[in-house]
Amino acid sequence: MKKLLTALFGAALILGACGGDEPTPAPAEPAPTETPATDETAAGTYDATRAQTAYQSCAGCHGGDLQGQGNNPAITGLTAEEVLLAIQEGPGIMPPNMVTGEEAENLAAWIAAQ
Repeated sequence: MKKLLTALFGAALILGACGGDEPTPAPAEPAPTETPATDETAAGTYDATRAQTAYQSCAGCHGGDLQGQGNNPAITGLTAEEVLLAIQEGPGIMPPNMVTGEEAENLAAWIAAQ
């Protein structure tokens, strides 16, 4: 009798774990991603928030206001192309490619617009 009850109890557990005939829920729709705010100027379209974050690695030499510090030059009044070239080549003592790819292009457009 004990064996029969144990077998029935075990079978009930196994069937219960299978979930029965309940339908599988449809996969959730992915949450819409917010498009970051962008600004558009003659320098191009840029994401100011991303650019300001990327600029933190530049601010130590070029200052928070882009006016330069010590022997490091101001970076205002430049075109996006000039800024991008400087980022890629690293003129003077500036290391090249501190920011790369789309991040560098975004940063260059932002700096040129300032």
